[in-house]
Amino acid sequence: MRRFILLKFQSLRNLTLVGATLIPIFFCQNMLASQDAMVTAEEAVIYADDQMSAPVGYVRKGKRIKVGDIARNKSQVYPIVVSGKISYIRVIDVSTEKESMNSNRLVAERFKMITIEEKKSNSSVSLFNYSSQINLKKANDKLTDKDPVNWLGLGIRGGAKISSKWDLDILFNYMKAKAQNEEFSAFEFGTGVGARIIETNRFQLKFLAQFFVVPFATYALGDVFRVNGYGFSTGSGLALSYRMGESWGIEGYGGFYYTKLSGFKAPNPYNDIEPTFIGSRIGLGLNYIF
Repeated sequence: MRRFILLKFQSLRNLTLVGATLIPIFFCQNMLASQDAMVTAEEAVIYADDQMSAPVGYVRKGKRIKVGDIARNKSQVYPIVVSGKISYIRVIDVSTEKESMNSNRLVAERFKMITIEEKKSNSSVSLFNYSSQINLKKANDKLTDKDPVNWLGLGIRGGAKISSKWDLDILFNYMKAKAQNEEFSAFEFGTGVGARIIETNRFQLKFLAQFFVVPFATYALGDVFRVNGYGFSTGSGLALSYRMGESWGIEGYGGFYYTKLSGFKAPNPYNDIEPTFIGSRIGLGLNYIF
């Protein structure tokens, strides 16, 4: 009987050892099983834990990686090995060969991301400063050739994405300046093109080229007279925008511009003038993407 009990105990101990050996093997195989994936987000964040509480880096769009077969944390993240350590990447940020599209959450969130990326129209309202130098052949008061003239303006822009790299803009500007006792104002209407140099989900840097017609402008010398005129403006520069949410963002722009005003018929004994202004414009505003 004692020998029988010893044999039973020995068998149980051997079974326990075999189980203790096989279970980790199967468990590790399950943990190590991987699948190929491609990053679909512009910058997919890598997290140190499956609760996504500690970001440790990111992977750019188009990068091919290997992720675990089984998603963790309610199918929100895949395990990924980074520098020999287990980290995690969001399921919605990658596309895998074996993924199932049965998850309504996954489909809905990816559809939302695609919708954001496919937004093609935008508009903005901005304030700008036009720091210029006047070229003036005839003078009526203290303002003379090569003097500085500083304009302040309000701009409204509507834009549309016409290709993968180019935007088309419609622009309206109103600006006003005072130098010595003389005042100028101008209403500009024009078009512009934008070439996207850098574009991510949040940032966009564009090169701008713009042309404006000035259908209405004014020139005044204190309370003595005020006359109307017309003209045009043209310029180019750079615009940088940052998206703060799904639709709203801020943008700043700057460039070099040339403005020619004509048609100012001053009363006698004052001179008719046709001033030109050359200088830089810098603006800041809010934009809305839809």
